Amino acid sequence: MGTKKLYKIILCLLLIMCVGCQRKEVKVRMIYSDIYTEDEIQEAVDVIKKEFSKDWKGCTLKEIYYDGDDKALFTSYAKQYQGAEAIVLKTNFHTNYFAWKIGLNSNCDYEDYQWIFVRNKNGKWKHVDGGYG
Repeated sequence: MGTKKLYKIILCLLLIMCVGCQRKEVKVRMIYSDIYTEDEIQEAVDVIKKEFSKDWKGCTLKEIYYDGDDKALFTSYAKQYQGAEAIVLKTNFHTNYFAWKIGLNSNCDYEDYQWIFVRNKNGKWKHVDGGYG
């Protein structure tokens, strides 16, 4: 088989494989909050997207959502993590085989995985903890 023909076959296979690799848009589910504006919640969503694409190799983020106001929980987290305010967002995502490298189960769907954020008054959200529990 000629080198050119082999290169063409390899290129075709790579193109076929990449069709399945296209990035899907993450669904963001917003609900009304008496505590935070939509923009403030969106700022926390943006932190999740950035961290997820950088540090969560082997995972496909499917959905991010604000689960609602819980003033007592937010106050507790703000105190625990030395912030003036706290918020909790949740995510749904799928892992592939390599997710074990970051401490997650391989080939699993994670639902309602929480992300805890704190900030000082009118500051930037900082991701301080997460998981289940």
